[in-house]
Amino acid sequence: MPYAHALLALLAERDSYAWSLRGAVENVLGKDWSGASRSHVYTILKQLLKNGMITAAPHPSGDHRPDITMHAITDAGRAELARWMAEPTTRAAGYRDDFQLKVMAAVLHGAAEIRRVCEVQRRARLDELQTLHALREAAPPEAGLTAWTVEVAINYINADLLAVDAAESRADMIAEEVPKLLTPFLSGAEESGSGPSENGPKRSLECA
Repeated sequence: MPYAHALLALLAERDSYAWSLRGAVENVLGKDWSGASRSHVYTILKQLLKNGMITAAPHPSGDHRPDITMHAITDAGRAELARWMAEPTTRAAGYRDDFQLKVMAAVLHGAAEIRRVCEVQRRARLDELQTLHALREAAPPEAGLTAWTVEVAINYINADLLAVDAAESRADMIAEEVPKLLTPFLSGAEESGSGPSENGPKRSLECA
């Protein structure tokens, strides 16, 4: 859980509470990480507490408001943080993403549909890229952290565009190959054995 480890890194510096921790992460990494709601942060902290990575204790908040829960990192938490910092990061879901699933769905309607999906994806990514370039230009020279986070985002978008180009250039080959791989499903052959029920594969795809 990368977010959990980010919280451990902050708690390694000083004891703190959920709202302050969430704000610190957002201040450093920006709004891309603001999707972690307060309740989500509470859930992560509860898990860290359960795993013995942190402690929790009530602390007077002042102004006659209810006490806040202060968290502190434990030796086990410091050890886990050190382990995480020493290892390279890995993709949580391998190299799969929604775009690959969309190409698989498009291929059922031929190469032209693959190219249409690619063009929709390309336009969306180029719009994002334009916004990111504007942010990079607007960043003051001394804003090293901001420039770096924007540059990381730009590189991710460029990688997405390369994936779109690759799918588009191979649209005819993909359109020929994938239906062969789906032959058991499309022919209903799976239903004659112990495979999933009639709507099983479709529901599985929608849930993914």
